[in-house]
Amino acid sequence: MGQTLIRNAQLLTLDPYLGDIECGDLLVEDGRLVAVGRVEAASPQAECVEAAGRLVMPGFVNAHIHLWEFPLRGLGADWISHRDYHGHVHRNLALRYEAADVHVANLMGALNQINSGTTTVLDWCHVLRDAEMTDAAIEGIAATGLRAVFARGTSKPPPDAGGRVPPYWEVPYPREDIARLRRGRLADDQGRITLAMATLGPDLATWEVARDEVRLAREYGLLHSAHTWGRPGRRRVEDGYWRLAKEGLLGPDHNIAHGNGLGDEELAMLVDHGCSFTATCLAEMLNSERLAVPGRVSRAGGLPSLGTDVCTYFNSSMLAELRRAFLMQREADNRALDERGAWPATAHATRTRDAVTWATLGGAKALRLDHRIGTLTPGKEADLIMIDTRSMNLFPGLPGGDPCHAVAMYAEPADIEAVMVGGQWLKRDGRLTVDGGTFATMSGRLARTREALFARAGLDAREARGAAR
Repeated sequence: MGQTLIRNAQLLTLDPYLGDIECGDLLVEDGRLVAVGRVEAASPQAECVEAAGRLVMPGFVNAHIHLWEFPLRGLGADWISHRDYHGHVHRNLALRYEAADVHVANLMGALNQINSGTTTVLDWCHVLRDAEMTDAAIEGIAATGLRAVFARGTSKPPPDAGGRVPPYWEVPYPREDIARLRRGRLADDQGRITLAMATLGPDLATWEVARDEVRLAREYGLLHSAHTWGRPGRRRVEDGYWRLAKEGLLGPDHNIAHGNGLGDEELAMLVDHGCSFTATCLAEMLNSERLAVPGRVSRAGGLPSLGTDVCTYFNSSMLAELRRAFLMQREADNRALDERGAWPATAHATRTRDAVTWATLGGAKALRLDHRIGTLTPGKEADLIMIDTRSMNLFPGLPGGDPCHAVAMYAEPADIEAVMVGGQWLKRDGRLTVDGGTFATMSGRLARTREALFARAGLDAREARGAAR
């Protein structure tokens, strides 16, 4: 792969020892960062990239997204909470997907993530019914070069009215597919795509299924993630996490997506056991009566992560997600101060640097990849983005201003000039580099996929979009 020298950039390293560097260089060799700051010597054959007027930072880590939903964009902003989402998506459209549909959805969804500055995703893929669909989903991501933790999940059909088939919450996790993937396509934990399990967890499964999911994940050394609202009365096993803790089945290998309804004591217990939390603030703003958890996790001693969740509501941009997370938490902080009679604030508990960290290093830690990505640190893999600070959106805030402020409050996906994953350019000069014809070719396939899904479901897109009206 050789060397790439990026010169004269403003560096937002997020490395606690290196800090922010007003004008610095990066040397990438064979996919890794070998020097950060001032590079005195590089190979004469090194690719030299002049980056004056650009901010270089770690790529975003989208720690919770359902890439397979990409063909369903534009449907759900007016849906009523989970009623319409589950009714239209999981109980109908998801059941109409075939392997080819998952492939094109994941490919286009991954390209969209790269375009908006994400270098790593946890793809929570819960549309899968068989190995063919699983492989198609993985290959869709692989075709783009995006780094991914592929969380193999399961579909959630409506219960069989006749009782002939057990409901999905009583069905054991498909052990045979995990064993197959660990022996084959995703055997390498150092690969560009690694394996995880998207589990039901105690909110959705019976106790026996929830317990055995964790045991299976640990047997194969896998991260496992569960949708967890934690609201009393909505959980299938009310004391499920307490029981998992008692049996020694909680630790840093468990990721909680959402968690809005968890009480403070339970949330603190989960943080104490090392569990990670991923908030999806934009989606939760639409679908939850309680605020997202970043501030609560931080106060309990954890490091939150962020994800964009579903594609049916909005463009899955991590810039939009981290901005929403920051503003949501700052508003919550301000209201809490006011309720205590401590307003106006003398200092802010949440700053823009916190939100940028949640969207980068926080995600890397949640996915157990912080030894490889998440900061611009020599020895880590070269996953980075380059933001044009000369654009109308950011000028004249940098140089001289706080780079985290610029990223969190001013930057837009159009300002992301370049994206590198593992030393490979996936976006240059504002354009995706992955097969120049891919978007034009695949967008036609995506349109046909969308039409076919709705036809198979017997559902008109306009009817679905207007379901809540």
